[in-house]
Formats: sequence, structure tokens, C-alpha cells
Amino acid sequence: MYEYLQAYLSKDIYPFHMPGHKRNPMFFPIELASFDLTEIPGMDNLRAPTGILRDLQFKIAEFYDADTSYILVNGASTGIMAAICTCTGSGSKLYAARNGHVSMYNGMAFSETLPIYVQPETTPDGIAGGINPQALDSIEEGSAVIVVSPTYEGFVSDIKSIAEKVHSRGGILIVDEAHGVHFPFHKAFPDSAIKLGADIVVQSFHKTLPALGQLAVLHVKGSRIDTAKLKFYLNAMQTTSPSYMLIAQLDYMFSILWNRAGLFDMYVSRLNNLRNALASSETRPIELVGTGLIGNYGIHDIDRGKLLFRLNIDESAENISKILADEYRLQFEMAAGRHLLAMTSVADTDEGIQKLWATIGALNIKLEATAKNNDHIDMDSIADKTSANSGRFSSPGCYSIPELVLTPWQAARLATETIPWEASAGRIAGEVIAAYPPGIALVAPGERIPDGLPKLTAHIRVVK
Repeated sequence: MYEYLQAYLSKDIYPFHMPGHKRNPMFFPIELASFDLTEIPGMDNLRAPTGILRDLQFKIAEFYDADTSYILVNGASTGIMAAICTCTGSGSKLYAARNGHVSMYNGMAFSETLPIYVQPETTPDGIAGGINPQALDSIEEGSAVIVVSPTYEGFVSDIKSIAEKVHSRGGILIVDEAHGVHFPFHKAFPDSAIKLGADIVVQSFHKTLPALGQLAVLHVKGSRIDTAKLKFYLNAMQTTSPSYMLIAQLDYMFSILWNRAGLFDMYVSRLNNLRNALASSETRPIELVGTGLIGNYGIHDIDRGKLLFRLNIDESAENISKILADEYRLQFEMAAGRHLLAMTSVADTDEGIQKLWATIGALNIKLEATAKNNDHIDMDSIADKTSANSGRFSSPGCYSIPELVLTPWQAARLATETIPWEASAGRIAGEVIAAYPPGIALVAPGERIPDGLPKLTAHIRVVK
């Protein structure tokens, strides 16, 4: 594995994907490996911090405007599962956005919750947009609700209105804001859900900030959360041996970002210049999806740090992604259906952003020339290739919610067997069926597997 990673790095491919540190040495102390310590005297304990870890959590809570913040070293998945277990109970209902991460379904299994799924609205391209607050008009009194904002593609829901609606019914709002941890750093980004009324917000430091993988945080605000219960679940689901090396890098990163506010000013300036340069009044083979979606499809705002590209050619995103990596030395975060996603962060360099702009321009010219030569790319197919049915596999807008036969916790407790994908239609899923990234379920545990799903793997686990 070490040799494989070294070989990959030797290709000098620029990363427009997670983690957000982009391998930029600015955000790593030289002696980082020396900080791989354990809970020796004086080092504090993440399970019940009283010293340096407590102080760091206080600083994070103050910056994010939370009452309490809990550092997570097992990723945002831990926070999502712990939040669901804290806010629900056996047989209770959880109103859950269908575009939730796989950890949401695991949390339902642990908590024995009955899911009531809420569909996000769907863009014309077949991608999940935002949750319309009206979709929550019929939630029962005292129920918990979980939504995803921003989405993997950067679409932000109207969290303020959603929170007001949930709270008017005595409920609790959990927001999976894994991809929005950078929002409070600059006014160019949307407000964080923690400022808009959410009770629990889970964020992933490593997705859009210059932090190492696995680093995340759970914020609590208000009096609706039983913090003692929450701490129990966080401690039960996290390792008892947290990495001080990871947390030290997190502290080092914050010390840079908090003391050099100009870094985000420069980042936003790069983004604005790049988006302006990529904007075009003409249809191009690779087209940036702009801000025109705001106000429609449940999309209240967008994260301008996410660069979502639509393909207006009869070519798969996977093939275009391979060209980008092999010929232009750029690796995007996602390529599926007719879309490509490039993730940026404050750790991106001027050279990296310039390379992205030049590459998209050069590749567009190449693809247009290929079309004129009547090769395999047909420019006459533009605009007919972005219907909902040709959207990416992981978008819940592309598929209706399958029949719920068992709850996730019931399915998790029954015996299962592994069968070929081709024989799975009609069977009850014993696991989440999802494309990675980003891990959004096409079929959840306990649901009947419909016919006609795109093949994601050779075998699948089903209930016996």
C-alpha cells in the first residue's frame, strides 16, 4: 500500500477532492508525527476533557456560535449516529431527508427508529436539491427531524424556516452540515445551520477545511438536547484511544485560519475569478452549474466552493474524469452520470485554481473540435442528455423510495445472505445500497429492492 500511494503521488495530480488540506504543507506542523501520543498524565482525555482538549472545544464552540462543541475523531458519521440515538428512541419516528448519508441509516438501526422519509426537491438534471420547508408540514408533535444542508453538490436548504417549523411542533432539528464547516469563515458563504436555529449540527473538518481525515465536530445549541445522553452515545461510538496527532493538526490549522483572516479573502477572490472565467453565455461541452438554481428546487443558497459541472455531450462523466486525471493531471471529487464535482478549499493554491480554469477551457475546445470532426461525441445531443433519468446514480431524485417492509433496525437483526446483484430484485435489502461517493441510499435496509437499479456491485446482502 505504501508503494502504491507513493506511486500515485509521483504522478503529481492536483487534488480537487477531499480532504480539504490539499496536501498543502502550510497547514501541517513539521513535527506532526511526534504528537502521536496517548492519554498519559497531562494530555487530557477526549471522553471527559478537563484541560487542553476542553479548551480547544471551548474555542471551537465560541467561533461557531454553539453552546457546546464536541470534537470527533471517527468522522461526522459518529456524530450523525450519536445525534439520532440521542433524539429518538425505540419505535419513535424520525423524519429524515432521503438524501442522508449511510450513517443516518446506521443511526436508525442503533436507535430502533421508524423512519419517515422526506424527499428533497429535484433539479432538472436529476440531482437532489434542497428540502422545502412545506415538506415538513405534517410532522408529528415532538418528533426529531434530520436534513442535509449543504448537500454533497453544495445546495443549501432554508434551515431557518425548517427550524421554525420543527420547533413550532415541539421537535428537534438535526442538520448534517458535514460539507459546510467552512461557512463561518467568510460572508461569501451561507450562514451555518447552528446560527439559524438547528439544535444539533454535525460538521466534517476534513471535507472543506485543511484538516486531516476523520476529524469532525458536533455542535449543540439550545436547551432541547439531553447532553448527558449525547455524551454517552459519543463515548460509546468513538474510539477510547483518540489520536492526539489528528487533534494537534486541527489546533494548528485553526491557529493559522483564526490569525490570518486574509487567507479566506484570497480564497473567495480566487473562487469569484474562477467562476466568472468559467461562466459562458454559450453552451459548452463542460458547463459550470451556476447560481441560477437559487430560489428553485428547494435550494435557498449554494456553496460557491463546490464546482459542479454538467456534461452537454454524449460522453460519460467517468470517461471525462479519466481524461482530466491522465492527460491534464487533475483529479475531481466525483464523476457520475452527466456530472463532475470539483471541491475547492482555502488550501488551494493560485497555481491549482489557474490550472483548473485552463484545463476546462482546453478540454472544451478539444471536445468541440472532436464533435466538428463527427467523432464519437455528438454536439447535437446537447440539452437532451440531462433529464432526471440520466442523472447520477446517488441522487434520490432519480428514483422513488422503495417499499418499506422492515425498519432499518429490524433488518439489521435478521439473518442475511449474499446473492448476485442480478437476483436481488424483489428481495429485502439487508444493507444500504448506495454509490460512493457520497453514500446516499438508493435502497435502505428493510426496503424491497426494485427492478432496474443501476448495478453498483457484483453481490448484495439481503434478508433471508
